Amino acid sequence: MSLSNENVSYTAYEDHVAWDPACPERNLMRQILRLAMEDLKKSGELYRDAKNFMLSEDESYLFSFLSICAHLDLCPHTVRRICGLQPLLTAGKRLMAA
Repeated sequence: MSLSNENVSYTAYEDHVAWDPACPERNLMRQILRLAMEDLKKSGELYRDAKNFMLSEDESYLFSFLSICAHLDLCPHTVRRICGLQPLLTAGKRLMAA
């Protein structure tokens, strides 16, 4: 089976809708995640709060990082890795196991 350029041109972004007025909860969750990612580029308390939010393993709160990822069909490990936090999480788990 050979692939042509037509078959490879599809990207995951073609069906992505960044803002949907019919889904205010999803829009709020996207904004919370976006702001946390922006705050990771800052310093001080904003950075610390964003890092704690994204590394939290809490699933009980509707707007926790893991709940938002689940609702938006995102892999939390991938989001953390993209933000540069996955090595911190792995190191933290190693320290807790020791």
